[in-house]
Amino acid sequence: MKPDPPIDAIREVRHRISASVDHDPKRLVDYYRKLQKQHQERIVSRGAQDSTPELAPTAEQSEAMEP
Repeated sequence: MKPDPPIDAIREVRHRISASVDHDPKRLVDYYRKLQKQHQERIVSRGAQDSTPELAPTAEQSEAMEP
């Protein structure tokens, strides 16, 4: 496999995070859930398209709606 430095860096960080919780899956999930709560504004969910606000009408559309 061809070396990929960015991917290798990500794997190294993930390994260090796992090592910080002694590679315990439950503690690792708890760690990531805590991060999610701390940074909720960064979380994107698949259901997000349902809450997309409607766009404001364009000037042309606004003119067309006037009586």
